[in-house]
Amino acid sequence: MPQRPSNREMKALYHLGEDNVLGPDDFKDIGEKTFAGMLKKKWVEEAGLGKFRTTEKGRIIHDEEVYFTGRWKR
Repeated sequence: MPQRPSNREMKALYHLGEDNVLGPDDFKDIGEKTFAGMLKKKWVEEAGLGKFRTTEKGRIIHDEEVYFTGRWKR
């Protein structure tokens, strides 16, 4: 089972997607270190200089985490 994402990683995974390409500059409390960790875990992939999008693995982790923690998308 994959490691549970931190709150910062969950925030990034929630806003990222196949179409959304965001980077550390787009979040005020998520930095390059968080994205580097998610890149290492293969939850995100680089989509340009300093921009990232989720991988299939990242989307599955996000969906499972939302399901298990009872969070709802609004």
